[in-house]
Amino acid sequence: MTETIAPKVAHFEVNGEQVQGFPEPRTSLADFLRDDLNLTGTHLGCEHGVCGACSVEVDGQMVRSCITLAQACTGSRIRTIEGYDDDPVMAALREAFMDHHGLQCGFCTPGMLIACRDMVIRHEHLDEKAIRVALGGNLCRCTGYVGIVGAVMSVFERRSELLDDSAGNSVAPALEQMTSQPLPTFKRTSGQVDQVATSAGGEDSDGDQTLREQVVVAKPVEEVWQFLRDVEKVVPCVPGASILSVDGEDLAIEMEISLGAIRVRFQGSGRFTFDDSNRTGRFEGKGRDVRSGSDATGVMEFSVVPGDNENQCRINILASYTITGALSQFSRGGLVKSFVGAIARMFADNVQKVLSGGEASAGSTPNLSVFQLLLTVAKGWFRALIGRK
Repeated sequence: MTETIAPKVAHFEVNGEQVQGFPEPRTSLADFLRDDLNLTGTHLGCEHGVCGACSVEVDGQMVRSCITLAQACTGSRIRTIEGYDDDPVMAALREAFMDHHGLQCGFCTPGMLIACRDMVIRHEHLDEKAIRVALGGNLCRCTGYVGIVGAVMSVFERRSELLDDSAGNSVAPALEQMTSQPLPTFKRTSGQVDQVATSAGGEDSDGDQTLREQVVVAKPVEEVWQFLRDVEKVVPCVPGASILSVDGEDLAIEMEISLGAIRVRFQGSGRFTFDDSNRTGRFEGKGRDVRSGSDATGVMEFSVVPGDNENQCRINILASYTITGALSQFSRGGLVKSFVGAIARMFADNVQKVLSGGEASAGSTPNLSVFQLLLTVAKGWFRALIGRK
């Protein structure tokens, strides 16, 4: 007889009310909101985190509810399009959408309104071009965006007045939370990352936010370990990364990556800790991309172990991460894992170069281009293919 495992209970605050449910581990937040709570204002379009129709607010952050697991949001404050009746910014946007004919069929409108509100409260002013870029994650097949852009520009003209009217409303706490996200807490078991408490307050999303990678460096174990202990030498080996300041174990870091038309620049803080006896290390960090308003938090644990001979070693990496905001659409496991895996291999190549007396490629090329990424992924694929044979 097959044993049936009952779903875990999940607690939420949805539109100001306490809610309890039993969503399956694989149930998306969008399906839970629509099917269990009958909040059908959250629309489902692509169901791949691309079109933005399913956008909702979780703990003050805009997320794509179709690729966010409901169980991962337990303990969070969730607001759907039905929960903005007393919000002055949303009221102004709704009126402006009607005045500027910013909707036709209306299917994209709930997610579009949430995205536009998020944009208005994050930025003091945006011109037409910047608004169009910011709306790149919300697709509309009807309007050509002309009316939507005009509506947002008209609300920006009243922004100060609207935010003053929002005193005591949930806009103020949301703004504060967007600019002061704490480091995530990590539960550890035997020195391994076992579970990650994401910014949404939930558990690791079925393993999709965890990466395991092993890279080989043709240098002795102790030489590589001593190199990894020097963070001022290590960080520049990460493609696109640079150190802004160092204060003991605490760092301020910037990382800039371009993938075709997509360019992000995360600035944030982190902390390294090391265990020399076991040659293991740990990094916890958080960062924010100002352009998109997206946040990334994560932890990485690594160890250096002997390789096949005394002049070779392996670096084992275990990383867990969370991405919220507009860039969360790219946080689906396969895409991010391929991306992070490629960076890990480029990092290993840079470590090898520096230890051999050369310079890290990341230092001369601060942005990771599509060509570099595809080339590195291809190399890894061919290595794996040869290894299987």
